[in-house]
Amino acid sequence: MKRLVSLLICLALAIGCMSGCGGKTNSSSDISASGMKILFSLSQADDFRSAVANKAKETAEKAGATVDIVDEENSIENQVSDIKKAVSEKYDVIICGLVDIDTAFEIEAIAGDIPIVFFNTCPDSDRLEADKYIYVGSNEEDAGKYQAEAVLKDFQSSDEINVAIFKGAASHAATEPRTQALKDALNASGKTVNFVFEDNADWDKEKAKDMFKQFLKTNQKCDAVVCNNDTMATGIIEACKEEDLGDIKIYGIDATAEGCAAIEAGTMAFTVYQSATGQGEMAVKAAAAMVKGDGISTLKGATDDKKYVWVPFEKVDSSNVKDYE
Repeated sequence: MKRLVSLLICLALAIGCMSGCGGKTNSSSDISASGMKILFSLSQADDFRSAVANKAKETAEKAGATVDIVDEENSIENQVSDIKKAVSEKYDVIICGLVDIDTAFEIEAIAGDIPIVFFNTCPDSDRLEADKYIYVGSNEEDAGKYQAEAVLKDFQSSDEINVAIFKGAASHAATEPRTQALKDALNASGKTVNFVFEDNADWDKEKAKDMFKQFLKTNQKCDAVVCNNDTMATGIIEACKEEDLGDIKIYGIDATAEGCAAIEAGTMAFTVYQSATGQGEMAVKAAAAMVKGDGISTLKGATDDKKYVWVPFEKVDSSNVKDYE
């Protein structure tokens, strides 16, 4: 399939360094997928999503399956075309990172009887179907909650906290639950929490950096900057360095290599480890279970409605960051 070869070369070069600092996974020896054909439709290659794909391919091939990975290059048209091709070429299961969350129903309609494991971008619950169209990932609300807990711990002696929030893309399924869970937990703390800035930096380092520099020109007090991912957080770190600001606490999500290095250097306070390798392995486990007709209920992290398999987030700070290297 188109874009397959170039992506696999990139993945091969990036083994072991593309995801977060950690590589914690469960054993894949209990997966049986002999002879299965799996299409892995990647919305767009980046460190995290590519690491999920890489681990899924490794896990599936060890279990006897064939995996074809395609980078859809953030194109709905590419993704629709590849799903149609998967149907015509009789793939057994599709692992899909949606380019656009609103296309979930269309993708399912094209796939027909082929089961789908969604990852990275979670469709609405009414677009999922037990043991057929499911989601494997981490519960985004937990990430925001863990960030709030870290902020409250760092500012436990303060009655008032001034917080800036840098959000991911407005269209991404992770942005709203991460942000809302953060705000809900902070607001429930009994402290006075002033949200002095909140905007979408679209997961982008340079955009976050530029936006924060513009915010600083307002001369508003800022105690903490909380970002929906580490990439934006590192942009804030660079802005603080360039503006000679050393007293602002910065929080991220993903525990990327750069994020973990920032925690070790003392320039970032906290991040949340989202296991790309764990999600890649679990996506294959779920895919194989559905193809065999076993369903996902026996998988660790599966919900009672058989629509989700959660791979837990983990808290990372200076006390345990070395465990994620």
